[in-house]
Amino acid sequence: MKRSRSLILFSLLVALALAGCNSGSSGSGNEDTAGTTPPTNTTPPASPDDQPTEPTTVLEPSPGEGYAQKGPFQNGTTVTVEGLNPNGSLSGNTWSTETGPDGKISFQGIGWEGLAMVTVTGHYFNEIAGTWSPDTFRLRAVMPVSSSELVGNVNLFTHLAARYYEYWMPQGYSYEELRDEYLNDYLMTWFGLSTLPENLNLLDSIDPETDRDSYMLLLYSAAMASIGMTQEELDALAEDFARTDAGYGDDWPDGTGKDALVRLFNEAQQNEQTLVAQARQNLETEFGRSMPAVSAGSNRVAGTICVYAGLLCEWGDLYNIPIGTEPRDIPVSINFAGSYGVLINFDGSSQGVNAVFSNIPGGSAIRSASGTASSFIEFMVRPLAGDRRYNLRLGSNVAKTATRISLFSLSQGTETQPYPLKVGDNDGRVGLEWGTSRNTDSYYQLIAGPGRYRFTIGGYPCGTTIAPVVIRGYEWDLDIREPLPEDRQGNNPFNTAPAVVADENSCSHQFELENDTHPNRLYLHLEAIGIRDTMINVNRAIHHNYTIRVERI
Repeated sequence: MKRSRSLILFSLLVALALAGCNSGSSGSGNEDTAGTTPPTNTTPPASPDDQPTEPTTVLEPSPGEGYAQKGPFQNGTTVTVEGLNPNGSLSGNTWSTETGPDGKISFQGIGWEGLAMVTVTGHYFNEIAGTWSPDTFRLRAVMPVSSSELVGNVNLFTHLAARYYEYWMPQGYSYEELRDEYLNDYLMTWFGLSTLPENLNLLDSIDPETDRDSYMLLLYSAAMASIGMTQEELDALAEDFARTDAGYGDDWPDGTGKDALVRLFNEAQQNEQTLVAQARQNLETEFGRSMPAVSAGSNRVAGTICVYAGLLCEWGDLYNIPIGTEPRDIPVSINFAGSYGVLINFDGSSQGVNAVFSNIPGGSAIRSASGTASSFIEFMVRPLAGDRRYNLRLGSNVAKTATRISLFSLSQGTETQPYPLKVGDNDGRVGLEWGTSRNTDSYYQLIAGPGRYRFTIGGYPCGTTIAPVVIRGYEWDLDIREPLPEDRQGNNPFNTAPAVVADENSCSHQFELENDTHPNRLYLHLEAIGIRDTMINVNRAIHHNYTIRVERI
């Protein structure tokens, strides 16, 4: 039985923490056989696509088109399309075609439309080796197909999603329900995606949000090529992803799927920059294009990758870490900008332990703390940039074991990297003063199309003599996530005059903001006032949660 979305992350991490990282079994357990074509060892035929091609237009699919990318599949690769009924069974509608240059799939002339399993089988460009694969490979996607409406792409992430749909639709879940209420959250939790996988593209820029997720596709596709993942291993990974409901309930069974997942995560985390740079260079050489260079993306992945790769991140605590006289460096992955607290627990006194938080191993301390007679060390670091890696160095003059190391968010966003809001309900967080450190401001950007929006903020402690919070709303003319014009460098929406200030002593605030011409131009700044001044605890890190509801009017 599938679970509530609110339980996804917690349950997933429990399952993965128990799963461990050192499975050595080679059993598969893969039952993904419907409509498959096994890999072959034939040499790819020569084709015009073996030579570098000149880029023409942006590769965002046009109506009736999609792209097949492992790297890109070779010109002339077989594409089969099988119609699906609402319960996931085959409808009897079938169609086939071949890919064009850059792996393009044209669905013109299909003669029918609806939900379908799209299977691409052939030779692909290995973005790490820089050559065409000697073996054929198969990738799948479940999506609506049409000769006149936008279709989508076939890639590594759609292959995982395809087996998930195929497994759960016969159990009474609709395609739309699985896509919107479950799978999107799982792919965000596991791989840091906020864009549907069929919208991602390895060869071109679509828009800033899609490009950041295409970076993740490029990273994991390159990692997959680097470790030499086979068809059997990928199918076993997809099978385990589906059968365990993305890790919930039963742990992933030891075997081919979990082993492939561990290797993939470790390769992506340990060699991210090298993999992406090499892949982009090889794609550029072969096709005359690649997706643009964007900021590192793997740090947006949640606790799954932390458990497997030994990183400290907000949703992935580390356990039983030995500490001695030789410094121990622990990489720290920060998803979103803001203030963070670090809590290190010991079984006994923390006396003699020294903790240094820095940008790189051995770098200058951003914050440091020393152990005392208590059983924990706790400190705050602020503000940290999002989507990047930091380092926690631990040392001790006597051997000790950190029983648990936790990273937790205290506030959200900064002036230059505001936390993204969506239409609907958003979980907010703002910190309190911690000793002499101010930790009382959270910054937000609404990621939505142009229009007028109503914001309702509430759920924080109230009833004091001072207004608990002050909220400022901004209608700025730029998207701060995009490069700013030269004459606007150094500006941000929060150093301009706000369009709205809500400072009344109330348990909730509501106001409206508008930008009718461009998306992603509305911003919020929430500052803790009354709750900050009346509830200070100088000994522990504290924050308060609230809700930001966004409605389009």
